[in-house]
Amino acid sequence: MIDYFSISNEGVQKNIREGNWLSVCNPTDREKEQLHEAYELPKNFFSLGEKYSNVSFFKKYQTEDEKPHCLMLFINIDSIDEPESRSSAVTVFLTQDVLITMSESSLIEEVLNNYKSEIFTKAGLILHTLQIINEHYLIFLKKQRETIEEISQGTSNGSNKNILEKTTHTEKNLVYIDNLLKEQRKTITHLLDSSLVASDRDLAIEIELQTKQATTSVQIYREMLSSISGLIDSMMDNRLNQLMKFLNTASLLLALPTLIFSLWGINTGGLLWRDSEIGSIMVVLLALLVSIVSGIYLFKKDYDA
Repeated sequence: MIDYFSISNEGVQKNIREGNWLSVCNPTDREKEQLHEAYELPKNFFSLGEKYSNVSFFKKYQTEDEKPHCLMLFINIDSIDEPESRSSAVTVFLTQDVLITMSESSLIEEVLNNYKSEIFTKAGLILHTLQIINEHYLIFLKKQRETIEEISQGTSNGSNKNILEKTTHTEKNLVYIDNLLKEQRKTITHLLDSSLVASDRDLAIEIELQTKQATTSVQIYREMLSSISGLIDSMMDNRLNQLMKFLNTASLLLALPTLIFSLWGINTGGLLWRDSEIGSIMVVLLALLVSIVSGIYLFKKDYDA
């Protein structure tokens, strides 16, 4: 599907067949062919986002007729819960005459709903699209911060399977977003350093600040999560040590009566209470007494001292 728009000093107006901005979403083979014939699109323009779904890109070049062209690729996250499986590419082709964007229709609708009255140039449209993309990243990072706070509160009550799963999932998301932001920041830096956005410097500065904020936030959250993960590991090690201490103590307490019973089972003379009618009871009481005394001593002993 192709939507035609005109961008001018009067703002953005939707047209029927012509315009200097073409918004493309899930084009058919016939529409792809028409666009290739009408404009000097790169041969792989429609497949860039599918082949390189996690890569951001900025390239200025000139065609044989020495007309300047610019090709850009940005990554947007469509879901704050599953960013790795719900990210999409935004492919941008810019010339002096036309701007062609290929992205999810929901992204373009969000851009127009929020900034339609503020878009007067093709560069302004690109920057406002980046602004929406950055807002998606910041919303996602805010959600991760809330999750990290939940994990931190959960560790104070003791680690459990749910906390461990949530920690692993959050760490995976932050690693993925961290690499996306590093890649995209390079592209945004190239764009902001170019002459394309010279007339929109205030907006360009805001985009740069948004990008830095997102990049810095993800680094902070990764360090916070790493610290919490270290705490969880220490708690698990401590629990394992306590369990091993209990098991070793229990095995020693069980070994003492076994040793006593074994000694009194020797078929030789001279054993105490051998000929007594209550000899068996006395042996059992002796084993029980030794076990109780040993248990009290072992459980009161401070092994960390």
